[in-house]
Amino acid sequence: MDNAIQRLRAARTALVLDAPFYGMLACRLTLVADTGKERGTMATDGQNLYYDTAFVKSCSDDELIWLWAHEVTHPAMHHHTRRGQRDPDLWNIAADHAENHMLTGIGSMPKGSLLDPAFKGMSAEQIYAALEQQQQEKSDEKEPHSGGGAGGQDGEGEDQGEPGDDRQPAPGGVLDAPDPAQDEVEWTVAVTQAANAAQMMGKMPGGMKALVAEMTRARTDWRSLLRRFVQQACAADYSWRMPNRRYLQQGLYMPAVRSEQMGRMLVFVDSSGSTQPFIPAFKGELQAVKDEMQPEELIVVMVDAAVQRVDRFARDEPVEFNLTGGGGTDFRPAFEWAQKEEIEPVCALYLSDGEGRFPDSPPDYPVLWAITTSIVAPFGETIRLETD
Repeated sequence: MDNAIQRLRAARTALVLDAPFYGMLACRLTLVADTGKERGTMATDGQNLYYDTAFVKSCSDDELIWLWAHEVTHPAMHHHTRRGQRDPDLWNIAADHAENHMLTGIGSMPKGSLLDPAFKGMSAEQIYAALEQQQQEKSDEKEPHSGGGAGGQDGEGEDQGEPGDDRQPAPGGVLDAPDPAQDEVEWTVAVTQAANAAQMMGKMPGGMKALVAEMTRARTDWRSLLRRFVQQACAADYSWRMPNRRYLQQGLYMPAVRSEQMGRMLVFVDSSGSTQPFIPAFKGELQAVKDEMQPEELIVVMVDAAVQRVDRFARDEPVEFNLTGGGGTDFRPAFEWAQKEEIEPVCALYLSDGEGRFPDSPPDYPVLWAITTSIVAPFGETIRLETD
């Protein structure tokens, strides 16, 4: 009889006893034998732990303990909800680098696991950007000598051994959450509860507090969120009259994007006093997004119970605004104003504490709510905004 599941359960029990923080989180996952999803090792989507029986048999007991801790750290750090439109394999690599240095002293790290000291202390998004740049630089170096080959899929194993450059799956992966918004909230609560329980048991290592702070801290990755919003909004904006040169080299006639420029971007700012501490960080991220995405126009609307001020910024103008207003909060006037002005943005951001009346129905464009409290908007996507 196959004893893979028994060994995994035993390893989870050992983790509960030796490292209760990770052990409690491991109890949230349902074991599922699935050789299709986990790419030959193990993976989690925040609800299940998919495992390959042959891989489990090849691991020692201590390695299985480490793998449990590794897998639960992915959803604990919201790696299963933050990928956006990034390449899944490269995101897996970045996420592994972001968390593995935190797992020293737990079980035994399996061979092939990713642990580059250069990435210590960096977020998965930062590591992904660094790895993406490395790949682009290597591609640029090889292109003059590659004889016109495209896609970078040839030469198996040529680059193995270089940090972050090997696309072979490391032990233990992360999959996208079935319901990202809900899963993120539930795992944030679970991490907090597990940390409290571990501390009461006197089994929380000295560095655990910093780890929990890292796991529970909301990440406001405006660039990646907006990039995903824009890509989704412009997914159908292709032209077959002009072929995509990237695929033409491979003998494929694919459509090209009509325009690389972003349309209008709409930003609503709740002018109540509670948002004041977040304005500097919000403006800084907004400017960075504008510089990167180059929207046709950025419209910033100050709203409390009514629209108080509207500022329009052209592509080359810096974003600068201050709070205007300060009365009660009602989210309906903002969307009503946009409809009256016949503004059809690519996407909209709404900075608020979430304390107000929401519209009965969502607009026709995607909305990202940057909420400074634990409130979740009834439509669109909600992220928790925190200042440093």
